[in-house]
Amino acid sequence: MIFPQDYKFVGIKDRESRGEPVYFSTEYLVSRDGPRLYKVESQGSGFMREVAALQLLAGGEEIAFYSKVVDTRNRTLLIDLASEICRAGKANTVVFQGPDEHITFVKDPDPAAILEIEVLDVSPPDPPWLVYSLQRLEACSMLGDLAVRFLPRTLDLRRFSGDGIYYPCRASGLAPTLDADPVRAPRPLIVGCEVSREIFLSNYPDREYDFINICPLHCREEILQPEKPFITRCCRSERRGRTAKNGQPGMAVHWGDGPHKIAEAVRCLVEDLRRSQ
Repeated sequence: MIFPQDYKFVGIKDRESRGEPVYFSTEYLVSRDGPRLYKVESQGSGFMREVAALQLLAGGEEIAFYSKVVDTRNRTLLIDLASEICRAGKANTVVFQGPDEHITFVKDPDPAAILEIEVLDVSPPDPPWLVYSLQRLEACSMLGDLAVRFLPRTLDLRRFSGDGIYYPCRASGLAPTLDADPVRAPRPLIVGCEVSREIFLSNYPDREYDFINICPLHCREEILQPEKPFITRCCRSERRGRTAKNGQPGMAVHWGDGPHKIAEAVRCLVEDLRRSQ
């Protein structure tokens, strides 16, 4: 697959014209005349440089121009679109244009180049905060250059129900909760994390209880056993950072971390994973 890291490396011309200089950063040249795609070697100094060699990479029916304006920073989207177009016809190269009119292209798109990261979280709310934050980061292209795909693995707390059950806090929208309701059950079932259990024990030190740990890092429910690299969150700040579960590498953010910290964690995880490939 050839997919320029940045659209500044791609030039475009409406007509085939040899002998004209190219911008110093141009590594690929798309000619609408033909159309043709070239690999460019330039020489000299300054902003405009002499073309030393052109290598034809694709031409004619091998090149398709995507008809809609797209986010050219979203590499996962462009690989997906190019793969679909190339499977359906004769093209092996798709040219895309962004809202700023810059262009880029994907030649011989390879979906396997997209790094899949599982997102371990609990609900409600729906979607869970970590999933919601990643969706927002994707929507504004904060992570578009990474070529990643997020796969949610969500434990729905509503699966645990019945008499004597208590959830961590009212923020979940479930009831009863340890922060808002007195625990009257003789042997309650605490559905929460270690902090929830500590809060319960501080208020009811002599009460017998049952406990289901829903912390994504330690929960034993099958849905929270990652099968791929993952990102998750935990309410203990000392657990923030690199982690592992079920033999998979991961990254943990704090339960209350906002989009900036989450984006940092994703980038750190992706850097580790790409380095190990």
